[in-house]
Amino acid sequence: MEMCLVYVSAATRPMGEDDLLALLRQSRRNNERTGVTGLLLYMEGRFMQALEGEQDTVLALYRRIAMDARHRGVTTLIKFAIPARSFPDWSMGFADIDGIQAEDRAGFSPFLLPSFDDRAYADSPHQAIRLLQRFRDRLGPGGGSAGLS
Repeated sequence: MEMCLVYVSAATRPMGEDDLLALLRQSRRNNERTGVTGLLLYMEGRFMQALEGEQDTVLALYRRIAMDARHRGVTTLIKFAIPARSFPDWSMGFADIDGIQAEDRAGFSPFLLPSFDDRAYADSPHQAIRLLQRFRDRLGPGGGSAGLS
């Protein structure tokens, strides 16, 4: 059975562009090997990520992420079985929201709650899915990298 899991976490230290690119490259390599797809968003020192794939694979990856020294406060927002993937061709799409111009953020403003705080999504975790899908649509096929030069 395939599933989607969306979580938020905080970076344990400030992540510069080089740090984010290294994390993205590592994620893409690992995800291509295991068949996981998804999207990673970074804003103000916090992450939001959707992981899609076989349930056992996604849950194992999530456990590794929760133990990763680069993350703290790893919190599941929502997990559910999926009939089809939202990010089927993306080993990992990525957007550094801090690097997106303010005028380009305007279309996402209803969803950009303060720093991906898990409490902000507690009563409506599907808002996280809607935010990730909006970025999917913005990034286009293949899940490019927004906000990184």
